Formats: sequence, structure tokens, C-alpha cells
Amino acid sequence: MDLSSLLNSVMGNEKILEELSRKVQASPDEVRKAASLGVPTLVEALDRNAREPQSRESLAKALEDHKNDDVEDLEGFLNRVDANEGNRMLDHILGEKKVKVEDNIASNSGLGIGQVSGLMSMLAPILMGMLGNKKKEENVSSGNISDLTGSLGGLLGGGGIMDIAKNMLDKDKDGSFIDDLMGGLFGKK
Repeated sequence: MDLSSLLNSVMGNEKILEELSRKVQASPDEVRKAASLGVPTLVEALDRNAREPQSRESLAKALEDHKNDDVEDLEGFLNRVDANEGNRMLDHILGEKKVKVEDNIASNSGLGIGQVSGLMSMLAPILMGMLGNKKKEENVSSGNISDLTGSLGGLLGGGGIMDIAKNMLDKDKDGSFIDDLMGGLFGKK
């Protein structure tokens, strides 16, 4: 299964949405809305991490650790997701922006902050598994991780939802969140 199909499975598969909804105790429509904000935000943050030398190697190692995750069986994968590991991933991916991002998603989706946190802790391992599988499949080197993460943003489409994701990550609203990410990237807390 390619990345596009996997992303569509997360965003559009009713059975997956029902499972995520059950796990966070929300309606499928609320989860779809939150996921449609959360997935692009995670993709954008991962792409930015891949473009920064300080975090690229850590991200490449993390993807190597998840290269054999069975994300093609999303239902089975969701039943095996470790929420604590998902939260650690979010800490690395979003850094100090984690709470702000979750709060923004909550206020725009109708979910509570705890529900968003739970959802995001399931979405992060899915994305890391997808990217890890793709890195292995295409034998992507550490130096080319940004090609891999950038391709995900392209699958989600430019403008629109990706612009919203960028705005969620741009803390000081200067049009660039590179400076905002520097404080909370992989290995920096």
C-alpha cells in the first residue's frame, strides 16, 4: 500500500474512524475533523524536522526503528498502539508546540483536549510507521529524509489544510515556524 492509500485509510475509512472514535470516546465526525487537522500538522512538523540538520539524524533513526511496523493492517495496528510511545513521539515531533497544537485542534473540532491528545498519540505512530516503511522500501538515506516527508505534504495537497497546519506551528506568526521549532526538536526539550 502506498502512502496516499494509507493516508486515505486514516482520513476516510469509516471502520478506522469508528475505531478511533471508540478509543477517544467521540463521534466519527468529530474524529474526522480533528484528524483532518492533526495529520497535516504532524506531516508539516515532521517535514520541518527532516529539513533541520539538528533533528534529521534523530528522525532518520526513529524511522529506522519503525520500518517494520505493520501499518497496512490499520485496525490491528491501532489495537497495538502504545499511547505512551505515541505521546513521546508527539513530544519529539511537536516539541513545545504540542499543547498549543492540541488546544487548536480541540477548539476547531469539538473534541476535548484529552480526546485530541489521545487521538494524536494514535496518529503519530501511524505516520511514523508509514514513513518508516516507505524509507525502508525506497532505501532513503538520512540526508534525503526531507524528500520522504515532503512527499506526504504533497499527497495532502498544497494550500488549504497545509496552510492551516503551518499556522498551528507558527507560534510568533512571523510566517516561518523554523525559528519556533528550534526550541523543541528531536533531542531538545
